[in-house]
Amino acid sequence: MREFQPSSGDTHSRAHWHVPVLLCMLVSSLWTLHLFLPSRAATSDSESIGLSITITASAGSGFSINLIAAPEKRVPSTGNDDTRLEVEVRNIGSTTPLLRQIVRTGSGGTFSGFTLTGINAGSYDITAKGYSHLRRKMPGVSLSSGTTIDFSTGGTVKLLCGDVNSSSGDNLVNGIDLTLIINDLTGNTERYDMNRDTVVNGIDLTNAITNLTETGDS
Repeated sequence: MREFQPSSGDTHSRAHWHVPVLLCMLVSSLWTLHLFLPSRAATSDSESIGLSITITASAGSGFSINLIAAPEKRVPSTGNDDTRLEVEVRNIGSTTPLLRQIVRTGSGGTFSGFTLTGINAGSYDITAKGYSHLRRKMPGVSLSSGTTIDFSTGGTVKLLCGDVNSSSGDNLVNGIDLTLIINDLTGNTERYDMNRDTVVNGIDLTNAITNLTETGDS
């Protein structure tokens, strides 16, 4: 009896349908997982990314700062940058904030007149984290009058989106985050709407999958 040998075309055909089948299995597994997670209520807080902070300071008087933010993957990409931004000031090398403040920037991504009281001029670590994005840290920043802190490396780097787990995110993008987004598919919860086009759909899920396993700065 002659043994059947698959042709190269047969092999290619089988390989071709393996990918969509595996993707379907992944989405199905995540959908099953979300059934066992509590529903998330809609929130007015949004994902965000800190790009730059302009600081004016005088020793002992605290710091008056202006914030500029530009979230990742927004549609449209201009005039759609309002964010919930968590900013921390820390001693160098420490993960304990000396001061933590949350602000909401405007549609142009700016917030002016933000005062950090009780902080003297000197060198600090500064972090910025959005409600749906990973934390980014600027280490060893010398704060003095007119200092500009640029989290974007000249506009070329943005915080990664997809961290929607827990009240302010756990600074990691994983399957729990994907499941929460799946749980709100066709909804409009701002936190899960990665691109802010007013609906949570497959594009938002894809944006989060792109950053799967990524972690933010500590």
